[in-house]
Parts: sequence; C-alpha cells; structure tokens
Amino acid sequence: MIMLYLGLGLAMISGISSMFKIANNINNLSSVSYFKQSEYFETALHKYDKKIIRFLNDYSGPFIEVCPKVIDELNKLEDTIYIPGKSTPNNNDDFYFGNNCSLVNEAQQHRVLINKNESGGFNLFSCYLKEIDDDDAFCSYEVEPETST
Repeated sequence: MIMLYLGLGLAMISGISSMFKIANNINNLSSVSYFKQSEYFETALHKYDKKIIRFLNDYSGPFIEVCPKVIDELNKLEDTIYIPGKSTPNNNDDFYFGNNCSLVNEAQQHRVLINKNESGGFNLFSCYLKEIDDDDAFCSYEVEPETST
C-alpha cells in the first residue's frame, strides 16, 4: 500500500513540474507575457531600487532631507548621477504623492519617487523611462489618462 501512495505521489509531482515547464515555455513565446523581462530588469535599475530601500529602512531623519541624502548615497556608486526630478503631475486622490521626493538618472533612464506613508515609513515607486524629454520625464503611471468629454 505504501508503494502505491509513493508511486502516486511521484506521478503527481512530475505532472505538476511538467505543467510548470509547459507554462514557462508558453510565456516565453507570448509577445505580451506578464513574466517577460522588461527594460527595468534588463538594466540594473532594480539594484538601485534595492539600495534605496535599504537606505530608507535605516533612515530616521526628517522627510525633507530624504531626497538629498538618497542622492548622495546613490552618487557614491560608480557611474551613477542622480539629480532631483520634477514633481509628479498626477493630482488624483488615488495616486497623489503630495510632498514627494523625485530623482532622475538620465544616463540609466531611471525615475524614482519616494513618499512618506501614513505609518511613518516610505513608499518607493520606480520606473524605466523609455524616452527622456525635458517636458515629459514621468513614469507611465504618473500621467493621468485623458478624460473624454
């Protein structure tokens, strides 16, 4: 009896792992796959975000000094130059940053938004900027969709 259950268990595990392999192969073929690597991951932007998160977790100073301190911390790394960015244009209540900190690295095409949340911690939002334009260097989620009248 034990051998029967052992055999059934191995058959289930191999079937489940086969389904995962097939699903991964289908996702890799799909042109609009959710799991495909984006420019964000192809560049090193996620590494910069991790560094910012580590800094924010240890930071205990006033919010007004967060931006300059994060910029100083990031600019210590090789080949990175972060500068203050423009405030977000989105005034929607669902996504309003209010007094936010925004950073831009034009060479890496990276935009970072830091906001103080209600619990006293920080929210970090980041994106890869496909095009950097003086008037339009914002993440896609910052720009409010046009409303039709």
